[in-house]
Amino acid sequence: MKRELLAVTVFAAATMGVARAQVTNSPAATTNAPTTAPKIQFNKTVYDFGTTSLVDSVTGTFTFQNVGDAELKMGKPQPSCGCTVASVKPEVLKPGDKGELVFKVNVGSAHGALEKHITVPSNDPQNSKVSLSIKADIKQILEVSPTQVNLGSLRPGTTTNMTVTVHRTDGKKLVISETQPGNKDVHIAVAPVVGNDQSATLTITVAGEGTPRRLSDQVKIFLEGITPPAGAVMVFGQLLGDVTVSPEQLYWPVTSQTASNNLPVPPPRRVSVTSTRADQPLEISNISTSLTNLTVQLVTVEAGKSYAVVAQLASTPKASERGTISFNTNASAQKTITIPVTITVIK
Repeated sequence: MKRELLAVTVFAAATMGVARAQVTNSPAATTNAPTTAPKIQFNKTVYDFGTTSLVDSVTGTFTFQNVGDAELKMGKPQPSCGCTVASVKPEVLKPGDKGELVFKVNVGSAHGALEKHITVPSNDPQNSKVSLSIKADIKQILEVSPTQVNLGSLRPGTTTNMTVTVHRTDGKKLVISETQPGNKDVHIAVAPVVGNDQSATLTITVAGEGTPRRLSDQVKIFLEGITPPAGAVMVFGQLLGDVTVSPEQLYWPVTSQTASNNLPVPPPRRVSVTSTRADQPLEISNISTSLTNLTVQLVTVEAGKSYAVVAQLASTPKASERGTISFNTNASAQKTITIPVTITVIK
């Protein structure tokens, strides 16, 4: 009887062990089924143009694919300075779909090793930001020194000039076929360097004539037998008139707290008006403003030479507005001078 009871107990224990093993080994008792996820894969992460020259910019395309098993969503790429992303298509990719990222890098006057970067975000949980690199070795066929010329302030009736040196770097003879300024007031004279057929000098001349204004121009340099410009010089300066105004416009910030609490109005603003001519006294008349909340008056600093336009708010403005201050002078090229005024209520 005891032997039969022992046999039953052992059999029951064995049966429970098998049942426990079946529960432990069943698929439902193991880890959860694998989740799906997108996965981005680029054909390459470095785009190397190698050595290039005579280009204003370079353009290329990165190809990518969703090699995961869920929908891939592309974010907005973040290019470094000087690099732009023209398009990323498509922005949503199903598993297996391919896309393209088209970019452009501005070369300009850069030379030597050039490297730019683009950060590409996506919803790939394992690689949410991919860094792409763009490389090029820029060889300028024409060296320009200096590449920027600041002519300063040009008074009426005066002429100024600056000299720039250009040198061809590929060992061939330098033949400048054309210089092309963008401004009709900028004139270029080309002279070869004696004893060096690969170099020349450019004399940039500007006369202080016409309406007073800021001057900003790019002079393009073309070589014989080459279509795109081989180099360029930036020219800066300011053409003065018989009368100078400083500042040339008024920006008047007012806090909204000052406006809402009716605190005292901001202090007045002054604009200096000065004659640049010694042979003709300056005369100013008919000073006025288009802003109803603004009063203006003329103060003599030095008769015939220097004046101040004093602008005062009649009350604290509650809203931003724009207008002008204007007056007449006896300068033939500046009979009427207008000063823009911007009053901004800052919240």
